Amino acid sequence: MNTVTEIKPVTLGKRIESKDLREKNRVILQNAIPLDTPFVLYIDPTNKCNLRCEFCPTADKSLLKQVGREGATLDFALFEKIIADLKEFPRPLKLLSLYKDGEPLMHPRIADMVALAKSAGIAERVWTKTNGVALNPALNRKLVAAGLDMIHISVEAVSAEGYLKVAKAKIDYEEFKANIADLHANRGQCEIYIKIADTSLSPQEIEKFYADFQPISTHCAIEKLMGWSNSGLKDFTLGTDPDTYDGLPLVNKKVCAYPFYVMAVNSDASVSLCGNDWSYKTSVGNVSHQSLREIWESDTLREFRLMHLDGRRGENAACGNCYYLRIVPDNLDPYAEELAQRLRSEKR
Repeated sequence: MNTVTEIKPVTLGKRIESKDLREKNRVILQNAIPLDTPFVLYIDPTNKCNLRCEFCPTADKSLLKQVGREGATLDFALFEKIIADLKEFPRPLKLLSLYKDGEPLMHPRIADMVALAKSAGIAERVWTKTNGVALNPALNRKLVAAGLDMIHISVEAVSAEGYLKVAKAKIDYEEFKANIADLHANRGQCEIYIKIADTSLSPQEIEKFYADFQPISTHCAIEKLMGWSNSGLKDFTLGTDPDTYDGLPLVNKKVCAYPFYVMAVNSDASVSLCGNDWSYKTSVGNVSHQSLREIWESDTLREFRLMHLDGRRGENAACGNCYYLRIVPDNLDPYAEELAQRLRSEKR
């Protein structure tokens, strides 16, 4: 008897720009300030990484030594305290990102972190961002079962030789792809965004990226290199001089909107105000002995915001020469004086 095996059609991930992942119905920030709850919190499970990509500050040990950033891994008990802190805010975060500077999958309890955050109901969405090298079928299933809403996977090259050149690491490229394919096949409701940074990719490399990863993603993109914060210390764009990083136009601004709706818990427990502050220069507190709400409502954070609104951002090393400020989607410059008066009047 002849049998016919059903062949399921391959569904390709949607080609997008990184900006397409942003919230579509954005709050008009200047009308909402001051917020009683941050919209976004970054938590860095570890600031260590298993790759050494030439465009990433975490890979530059001499640079990290220059700014005094030491390697650290977030203790799970402290993570539990952070989740408890988040319950003190009036409403859930719009986004909890379990990623900042390092490779989050290097934390032995990353899946437990996702599960705790999801069960606590402290965020509308929980994401992580990874280079994907540590993915494997067992970890894939744990992350999906934990309820992860989206995983960003940064592909660094499209061959083992490319990884050795760009990321200074030896990997089994075929196994790397197979582990991502396994995640895609068992993803449940988890979205998978796969991107590669354009380090002067050839047309052939671009074609291979899409051929290899579009079938095993829900979204995929080619991004330009990003200049990070504290940009005067190094050209993280490697001289490529991109006109845009994620599809948003580069707009020069005086005021950064991030301190008004973003916080970041670094792996050493310090609390910064930007997911791109790799040098920890925007630190305004420490979650090991302060609550997140206490920090969010502190005079220290209020004065940091006023520094920006008063046109004094150059007083901060991370903010004064920041590439990423030109990409931040909200532009508060036209409202700076009004917002400064609002913050000062609410203090009285």
